Amino acid sequence: MVVLAAILLSACSGRADRVRPTADPESLLWGGSSCRDATDCPSNLCSMGICLGYLAASSEEARETVAPAIRELGESPQVSEMQRLLVEALENRESDAFVRGRAADAFRFLPKELSTRVLPAYLIEADEPVRFFVARALAAAGNQAGIDALASFADHPAQAVRTLARRAAGVPGDRDALPGVDQGVNRK
Repeated sequence: MVVLAAILLSACSGRADRVRPTADPESLLWGGSSCRDATDCPSNLCSMGICLGYLAASSEEARETVAPAIRELGESPQVSEMQRLLVEALENRESDAFVRGRAADAFRFLPKELSTRVLPAYLIEADEPVRFFVARALAAAGNQAGIDALASFADHPAQAVRTLARRAAGVPGDRDALPGVDQGVNRK
């Protein structure tokens, strides 16, 4: 009877034999496959039946969920493919400025030498979200130009930008200044 109950439970939940799909650069950045829950996604993000990647995740919390997988991939031979896809997204001027900014931001989770080699040219970018996330990624890598650029956002007119800049710079006290920022995709 116990065995029958276990079989029925595993059949209903579908988890007994499910293994998280292998992470690859494209799935971590863009997502796209169908999912029932986060365990179906290499990124660990499932929303409305679709796996989301770092570039598609709209909240800081959701992107931080993908970060460990990007870090892990950054220590693998696939890091050059990840870099290529990020640069491609960053350079796509027809794309949304926030998606382009997220591409720059993802460099925070890759080896520092990649960010310091690729991103400095984007500090003069016309789109503010791109400049902000470039500065944040460079500052995370210890790059002085990125640190200086990030500091310029500390007095930004938008509370959200000021808070993110101060968080990135390690300034305490602003953790709760973004109500709702950690509301994100369904990660059950």
